[in-house]
Amino acid sequence: MFNIAKMKNFLQMGKGVRSVKKSDIFASIIPIYYLSKYTGLAPLSLAYTHDKQGRHAVTLKTSVPAVLYTALLIIGIAAAQCFVLTSFRFDTLNIGTKETKQVIVSEFVISGITVVIILATSLTRIRKGMYSLLYKVSVIDTLLGTKIDILRSNEIYMWMQVTSLASILFVVYANDFVAIYSDFNIGLYLIAVYVFTTIKIVTIMQFVNLVFLLKQKFKILNSYLGSAENPPQYRPDNNLWEILLQTPRFRNEDNWKDDELQIDAFYQALNRRYYSNIIMQDSTNICNQNSWFHKEKLRFRALRIIWDVLCDISSSVNSMYGLQILFCIVSAFIETTTNLSYAIMTLKDNVFTKEELYFKVVTTIIWALVQFLLLFWIAASCSANSGEANRSVTLLQKLLLLPEIHPATSAEIQLFLLQIRERKPKFTAWGVFTINYKLLGSTVGAITTFLVILVQMQAN
Repeated sequence: MFNIAKMKNFLQMGKGVRSVKKSDIFASIIPIYYLSKYTGLAPLSLAYTHDKQGRHAVTLKTSVPAVLYTALLIIGIAAAQCFVLTSFRFDTLNIGTKETKQVIVSEFVISGITVVIILATSLTRIRKGMYSLLYKVSVIDTLLGTKIDILRSNEIYMWMQVTSLASILFVVYANDFVAIYSDFNIGLYLIAVYVFTTIKIVTIMQFVNLVFLLKQKFKILNSYLGSAENPPQYRPDNNLWEILLQTPRFRNEDNWKDDELQIDAFYQALNRRYYSNIIMQDSTNICNQNSWFHKEKLRFRALRIIWDVLCDISSSVNSMYGLQILFCIVSAFIETTTNLSYAIMTLKDNVFTKEELYFKVVTTIIWALVQFLLLFWIAASCSANSGEANRSVTLLQKLLLLPEIHPATSAEIQLFLLQIRERKPKFTAWGVFTINYKLLGSTVGAITTFLVILVQMQAN
């Protein structure tokens, strides 16, 4: 039997989350986590716990109430689709003229199909893969020594996004409601359209913020590559450079030859706390020049592993959100084109009152602008991530030009360059096309071509 207490916990913030003071990736996602949960996009429960030793831990697992909530949303959206299509078929939907009905119903159907696919994907891929993805990001934060200020700024940035989203949607929806309600009462249809749009925007927000996190990690990694040009900058408190090589796992080069180091072993090695004796025993070797170059080689090997893990995370993001983003992009393109063409045809007819001008032209242009800005948001985030990753090539090439570089370190850097050229983070819409600024150019060109053809056909 369904437990009412579980549903109450689902709708309220748990004590474990409220009491969290530690800044990490899981604390940073709390704003968008609850926004996603209420829109059916996070069928997961998030809780912070402490074991007997007082160590901090995070659990992110499937939530039965959240799964049922998402399933009910899918059923409700499907029912709303059937209702609107039936009403349109029997001409009982009171939405202005016949042309207006065709435009609105077509957008409604496309948005409904997109949202159903988004929610279904949340129940399958995202529910199963999100914890693993966020765990890897948290490990990378530990490896790269991400500062607490950066983690807290991520949380503040997330709150700003959620607040801005709520404000913008309120203004757009209020304007739309006032403009449409002056002509007719659309009831269920109006509510459904707003639900569809909100779910799509929250989905895009999830994807964009994961891409932003990856860009941030590539930027921190590049800062290590940049500092490698000046060895005196290495400090004892540097998480990666100094602590990394004080463990037996990393000091023994034989461990690198046959077995590729996995992310869990990497994490455990960096979090050992009994390396002080090793430092005392090998203090003479540390001062030796050959030992220094040997450490340099292992540092770049460590960064190669981190790069590979970041590429794995990028692939996971692609796998989880590729289909959703594809439908979001297609839906945004169709809605932008439809709204602009409707506004242009209305202006050509030149037969309307001031109220009709506001509803048929201004409101449709606002909706087209919102959809295009979503496309820009997606393309800009992916392009920024790829640009930061490509900067690593330049930094590595500069390191190879240093005259004092050791041959062993040079060989490791060359392997790093080969690895980057063979495997770069690339975001695609389910493999159909690559997401970058070229997408915006193609979209603007396609919309412009369609509108020109439409105007010419109307004139003829």
